[in-house]
Amino acid sequence: MSLNKFSELFVDLDSSNSTNNKIEVLKKYFLSNRPIDNAWTIYLLTGKNNKRFVSGRYLRDLFSEVYDYPQWLIDTCYLKVGDSAEVITLLLKNKNTSQTKKIHKTSLNELLSKILPELSKLNEEEKKLRIKKAWETLPADNHLTFNKILTGTFRVGVSVGLITKSIAKLINIDEEIISHRLMGDFKPSINAYEFLFNKNINLEELNSKPFPFLLANTFEDKIFKDSINDFQFEWKYDGIRIQVIKRSGNLSIWTRGQELVNKSFPELVEKMSNIKDDFVLDGELLVWNFKDQVAMDFSFMQKRINRKSPTKSIQKKYPIIFIAYDLLELNGIDKREIKLENRRIDLEKYFSKWQNKTENNISDIFKICDLIFPKDWPDALTYKEKSRENNTEGLIIKKKTSIYSSGRKKGIWWKYKVDPMQLDAVLIYAKGGSGRRAGLYTDYSFALWKDKELIKFASAYSGLTNIEIKELDKWIRKNTIEKFGPVRSLKPEMVFEISFEKIQISKRHKSGIAVRFPRITKWRKDKKINDADSLENAYELMKKIS
Repeated sequence: MSLNKFSELFVDLDSSNSTNNKIEVLKKYFLSNRPIDNAWTIYLLTGKNNKRFVSGRYLRDLFSEVYDYPQWLIDTCYLKVGDSAEVITLLLKNKNTSQTKKIHKTSLNELLSKILPELSKLNEEEKKLRIKKAWETLPADNHLTFNKILTGTFRVGVSVGLITKSIAKLINIDEEIISHRLMGDFKPSINAYEFLFNKNINLEELNSKPFPFLLANTFEDKIFKDSINDFQFEWKYDGIRIQVIKRSGNLSIWTRGQELVNKSFPELVEKMSNIKDDFVLDGELLVWNFKDQVAMDFSFMQKRINRKSPTKSIQKKYPIIFIAYDLLELNGIDKREIKLENRRIDLEKYFSKWQNKTENNISDIFKICDLIFPKDWPDALTYKEKSRENNTEGLIIKKKTSIYSSGRKKGIWWKYKVDPMQLDAVLIYAKGGSGRRAGLYTDYSFALWKDKELIKFASAYSGLTNIEIKELDKWIRKNTIEKFGPVRSLKPEMVFEISFEKIQISKRHKSGIAVRFPRITKWRKDKKINDADSLENAYELMKKIS
């Protein structure tokens, strides 16, 4: 299959808003191409490819050098478009490239398994010549696809669920089976493709793979109409969602992002491997304060995530615990179709057994989540508001009758999160957006007062409407003090309400604080900059929640 055909698929999918149409396009495509190229297509469309062969900056500089374009012109185009691959594609339209058939006939497999990986082995001059040759031999319709794959920015409006539906309909098999087969480390090959499209279900072939995760939806007030006794309540922790899997004596730890993280958490592998039964457990991995029996901030977990082989001292300094929410499989028996309330009974039963019979004590690294029993909905609200006291984000509410399916299913699980913290801050910097927001200033930095000086404390890019973004963009252009590349420093005149989930001390920032998930919740046109909050207010906020 030529790159040309894949480029056509890219355009067809990106230009359609109809789910059914996308499914039909994918089915037709899979039927007409070689298995190995289909495997690479699935790899790209499901976002499993994050390989960047060259940076966007490198690509822009190369184009400027090869075709003698002024750098300022390319950079100006980039600020308007916001994507290097798209900029170069547009500029290539102005070039008279001689078309040959050599690369036009290159398969997607050859491009991704041989041609592009070889770039890293070439010296700079050879690399430049190779990319230039591709530009000048590929059909114009292929330039965008090539440039996006090259820079690791290939994105298309296709979800994993859509791929799953397409394959399931094509071979007439349950979607859950396809979803499970796609979990884990999907490496494009003929074997991987044949396994994915196999009509026969062989559970042993799924031995090392996690189940697709079931996710909670945002809380809805309509839940209040139901009896509180219909639900199970748990604390919502801020850690890493994982599945701990032990099958045929082999233990693996998979994240929700489908990463195998055994090497990062060897102490968990060691302890959980001692359990005699086979199992699949769904839960949360946290850095834990064993003295106070509370979770530590997510920043401590980041100290562990970034280490592939943590030393004993690191393990001791940042001790982890696995809190299990659910029992999905036991000794080869799939329990996902069983009601949650019954799965919970089994979880408690076997946790008790494992604690008693495991040779090495597991209670110092493994526990099951505590259940909460509010007497009514106002009481549930009280629990939610108290969640910060034990360093949790609120509650997870689950229907007792819910089965464990995949994805974000409506009407069974909800996140009942504590209200965000807020501070009024002054806009001091703005940066141009990218992609669909290219040409507009959409990335903002905000400051709080310290005496008579404004100190940056957070950046945010979400929360404003499209109308507000355009209005603010006009104001930014008229009120710029200084330009630093794509960044503008601004007259301190605008106040915004900034919401965030957590606030903590940070030595990395001039302000001395760091906030988690900051976003704009209100443009405070009613306030002057002297009405904005101070760093002192921020520190007082930390005291209230500590």
